Amino acid sequence: MIRSLVCLATYYHELSPVKVAVFRDLGKLTVGDSTELLSKGVEALLPFWLAELLSKEGMVEIKENMLEARDVAMALISERGSGEKDFAKLKPRFYPEIRRLIRKMREASMKEPEAAVSLLKLESNFDDLIQYRLRKLTKIAVLSTEEEIDEYLNKILIEESVLLKTLKSLISGWRWSVSERK
Repeated sequence: MIRSLVCLATYYHELSPVKVAVFRDLGKLTVGDSTELLSKGVEALLPFWLAELLSKEGMVEIKENMLEARDVAMALISERGSGEKDFAKLKPRFYPEIRRLIRKMREASMKEPEAAVSLLKLESNFDDLIQYRLRKLTKIAVLSTEEEIDEYLNKILIEESVLLKTLKSLISGWRWSVSERK
């Protein structure tokens, strides 16, 4: 169940718009209800999945800064320094972007030994960051009321919101089952 919800969050990120600079005349493009004229030299908003595909082909350049290994290290430092119920501010597409970055670094590590070392450091930082945030989310799920949980939802990422609400529901159900009271 949780995997399906995280996949839905990933689809949400893939469909969210990103600004691109167009390098080639691509004509009219219809996405959903909107039609964009993609002419060389203009900026346009495209769904992230499409922007990434066109970027790989050299037709557009994504104008949004993509996640880099140093961003993960900085996020980890911020998370370590934040309070027990505070969360470091992360980009909305943090998890999908880090998965892409790790895939890219894995490919590079096949060719360059230095990239393998960078990959190990990135994965270690990412694992540590997840662990810090997971500890906080678990503690909040156990100790907070439903109303308090809602206050955290705008401070965390969509994937974390899914986990927090699921944990809270499981814990509340378990408490009720063992005590037969709310």
